[in-house]
Amino acid sequence: MKLKHILWLIAAMPATAIAQTQDLGELNVTASRVTAPSITSSRPVTVIDRQAIEASHAATVVDLLKGLANIVVRDTSGVGAKSQVDLGGFGESGAANNVVLIDGRRINNPDLSGTDWAQIPLDQIERIEIVHGANSVLYGNGAVGGVINIITKIPASGGNISLAGGSFGEFSGQSRIGADAGKTRMEANFSGLTSKGYRDNGFFDRFDGGARAEADLTDSLSLHLSGNHHRDRAGLPGALSSAQMRANRKQATTPQNFSRTTDNYIDGGINWLSDFGLEADIAGGFRRRDVHSEFVSFASISDFVQRNASLRPKLTFTAGSDIVSRIVAGADIDRGNGSFNFGGAVGNTDFDHKRDGYYGELTVSAADNSWAVNGGLRSERIRDSFTKGSVSAIANQATAWDVGASLGLSERLRLRLNAASSMRFPLLDERFSFFSGTVDTTLKTQTGRHYSTSLRYDMKSAWLEVSASRANLNHEIYYNPVGGAFGFGANENYGAKTRHDVIMLGGHWHAHDLLQFSANYTYSKASFRGGISSGKTIPAVARNRFGAEWKADWMQGLSSSIKLTYVGASFLISDQANARPRLPAYLTADAVINYRWQNVEMFARVDNLTGKKYSNYGVFSTFSGDSFYPAPTASFHAGASYSF
Repeated sequence: MKLKHILWLIAAMPATAIAQTQDLGELNVTASRVTAPSITSSRPVTVIDRQAIEASHAATVVDLLKGLANIVVRDTSGVGAKSQVDLGGFGESGAANNVVLIDGRRINNPDLSGTDWAQIPLDQIERIEIVHGANSVLYGNGAVGGVINIITKIPASGGNISLAGGSFGEFSGQSRIGADAGKTRMEANFSGLTSKGYRDNGFFDRFDGGARAEADLTDSLSLHLSGNHHRDRAGLPGALSSAQMRANRKQATTPQNFSRTTDNYIDGGINWLSDFGLEADIAGGFRRRDVHSEFVSFASISDFVQRNASLRPKLTFTAGSDIVSRIVAGADIDRGNGSFNFGGAVGNTDFDHKRDGYYGELTVSAADNSWAVNGGLRSERIRDSFTKGSVSAIANQATAWDVGASLGLSERLRLRLNAASSMRFPLLDERFSFFSGTVDTTLKTQTGRHYSTSLRYDMKSAWLEVSASRANLNHEIYYNPVGGAFGFGANENYGAKTRHDVIMLGGHWHAHDLLQFSANYTYSKASFRGGISSGKTIPAVARNRFGAEWKADWMQGLSSSIKLTYVGASFLISDQANARPRLPAYLTADAVINYRWQNVEMFARVDNLTGKKYSNYGVFSTFSGDSFYPAPTASFHAGASYSF
């Protein structure tokens, strides 16, 4: 699809969407790490609310993110088990350049595995907030392309049971039961899924069980506690060459490889709210993650164990009437340890991971939120040590700043401006070489300068927003497949500076209950600013992306939607020379119909309605050539739920 065709589609629609789900208006979000009206944010914010989550009947969180502005989802499993979310156009390293939180708890893994999206059951989610742009002051290391904050539901009385099944032998179920005694609220939930997968050895099985509790001890003092047990087992079918894709795109090149994950956490905190504008929140938790992988095709077994304790104290002070000032100050303290075990010559390596971040932000706004300005600072230090016979320790420190404004130019028109710096420290296995068993002490901290502006126009039943951003990065971290002392690959810093430019256009128009339109367009240019690749495009970043949705409420209880997702062509991962054929563009259509009667709800969903054959993940290697992970063709899912 050519750029002019995409622009014609946008022009033909009365409005388009950055947030396809909801007019933000005065909605309170946590973009500033405290609950505040979204219009005071100096960055664009996408919100997926509970209504949109339920109407989608998506199987995973990443299914909800597909087709949203400035987001690309890549999946090597075909069932969402090994998905990578790129927010901001960073290609292969996209997962390391955004921060993902659940109720403010950071869930990014400290290694290259990124975020384990499979451990986030949809039935527990109230809404998802996506803050576009660098936000290292409030969220620290890795908040380069943006922040995805998942807010879980407040425990409530009652419960529900749901069952669903579909293509590829998929079957899932979930149950929830809760109680609300006024000042005390509790909830327990269980969910599971099993699937044979689209490809041979593409199976995926998972189970989650969790509980949450809240208690109001007094009018100003409250407690909260949550925990979850997650386990899954997934096949690893391997990549396919172009010839193998043509012969049989469902085949597995590694028919016996698999991985097994167990992930447990407990998190809690206490909140105190004074009568004079001071709020204190002290939260913390503990997490243990164990990953066992068997690569039978390489006669190799690996084990990764991660333990992490976190503490997140935060103070908020708000004062003023006509002009309101709010100061947020806090810390992010992590203490982690664990081990890599790859057997053979590499053997076992223990690691310790320490993170200390301290931040503060001041926001001054009019009482009616007609204008707001903000500024903030953060200092963060990470220290990683590896023990394999002897101890190798590396420490990195960086600071970040942020200034922004949200200005109401009229009752309907709002301008947002932001300038910020960012930081991304090397991940554990970016520092450690599995081939040599040594630690790379030369890898530098990635830093950046970011500038963004957006303009939003609100109408009675529609809104339109356009935004533009530029990120100039130094020492951007990437994987060089022929790097390292032995030429077997290593994580390195780009020698040249890089630039990421993004333009987003989006909006929503509710013309009628039968005619609810949303759409978005993203232009993303990621390029080298010097060196031998000067002017070339960073791999795995599609220049053009488009998403659209038509939703219709046909009658009370009956609704349907059709969603289109277009991702343009991109260079294969590791093709910095832009010399290989590009990963082809693709356009998919998903449809869902939903019927609710009293306490019963039924749905049917078809993904990839046209049966498009495509891949959203492709990589180039000097050893094996071009390799691809095929995405599923058309699939059908249906289910029912009962609430009580």
